[in-house]
Amino acid sequence: MSNLPLRFQIVIYRSEDGEGGAFTAHCLNMDIIADDDSVEGAASKLLENIEATINAAVKHNAAVFSDAPMRYWKMLGEAQPLAPELWERIIRDANKRLGHHPTVVDDVKDWDLRQLGVA
Repeated sequence: MSNLPLRFQIVIYRSEDGEGGAFTAHCLNMDIIADDDSVEGAASKLLENIEATINAAVKHNAAVFSDAPMRYWKMLGEAQPLAPELWERIIRDANKRLGHHPTVVDDVKDWDLRQLGVA
């Protein structure tokens, strides 16, 4: 994904509805989410959803990007970067689930992954 001219902006926050898991990972550039009971699980599932969404859009010649509502962008501004060791585990987990080599995330500079009050 390193050829894309943007950084994927992702914020992780406590789930708002309590359904689907304790944490929500939200890709703000695409306005898609994934929930899980852990920060790591939510982020890993989101990477899978991002890949599936991009693959479907390419297959059907559809738009991929749709910005999330402004309140989530404000959350991103208040959030802290995810610890590098957690980010590495997330990448490994997503790649294992997808059966990938090379990796889903082949260039970390393409991703801005932050957590909001979930430490």
